[in-house]
Amino acid sequence: MTPRHPLAWLLPPWGRGEGEVADREKLAAILGVAVDELDAIRIGPRYHYRPLVATKADGRERRILAPSPALKELQRRFLSGWLDDRSVHPSATAFHRWGSTVAHALPHAESRLIATVDLRDFFESTRGGRVARWLAARGWGRDAVRVLMRLCVYRDGLPQGAPTSPSLSNLVNFQLDERLQSLASRTGAAYTRYGDDLAFSWHEDRLPDGFTAAVEDLLSRSGYELQPLKGWRVGAARDGFEMVGLALRGDGRVRVPRALRWRAFLLRRRAMLGGDPAIAARSNGLDGYLKMVDRAPRFR
Repeated sequence: MTPRHPLAWLLPPWGRGEGEVADREKLAAILGVAVDELDAIRIGPRYHYRPLVATKADGRERRILAPSPALKELQRRFLSGWLDDRSVHPSATAFHRWGSTVAHALPHAESRLIATVDLRDFFESTRGGRVARWLAARGWGRDAVRVLMRLCVYRDGLPQGAPTSPSLSNLVNFQLDERLQSLASRTGAAYTRYGDDLAFSWHEDRLPDGFTAAVEDLLSRSGYELQPLKGWRVGAARDGFEMVGLALRGDGRVRVPRALRWRAFLLRRRAMLGGDPAIAARSNGLDGYLKMVDRAPRFR
């Protein structure tokens, strides 16, 4: 980085009030850079994204924007130094230390009817204007917000692949989660959201009239659309309804589907017979996930 001029501290901060100067100093401290380096944080040779494509389990493509090492490091510092201290809505069950697929599914484990829906291009659809307004509402001044937008937003959306995007998607959607929770409560439903997966459930066998349309209206106001290839899934928990890779039976417990247990068994055997450290690591990770699900308490 360009060294700060030794006499720079003598120059007045023309065009910036005391609050803006304090904001820049605070942000620079969080990011671990000199104050005059904040203006250099912009897309270019040092700070940029590399597009990648990954294939999902259902065959669809997932577009990923991998930040350059320098950009990723600054994003991680902002995540750990500030974003991680913000509160998310209780209904948000992903992308934070207490979140998990179990936390998402368990509130629906005793319900009779479950309705789930996926959002299309969730991160990219979380628009820059909403991020800027959320940052400003948390006390960041205009100059700091400009820097943070260049750091965390790309092409008017949250880049999928940036360390800051999952956390920001929860924080920016706090009010949306509050509105969806209120709508669900008025119909006697439970509501949780795991990233772009939304789930509602009732102790009745009938979906309330107009409910899905009301949900879609709230989502549309925040800039989201449903995943067109999936749409709404509605079913009974007692029939083995599956969500986020877990199976429900309507008895208050979540279970791992048999196919995933079989996959874990085969992976464990490969790890034992092959001696490949990468396969062993995958096997251990999957076994740990199975144990987490098996130890989950019954929902009451």
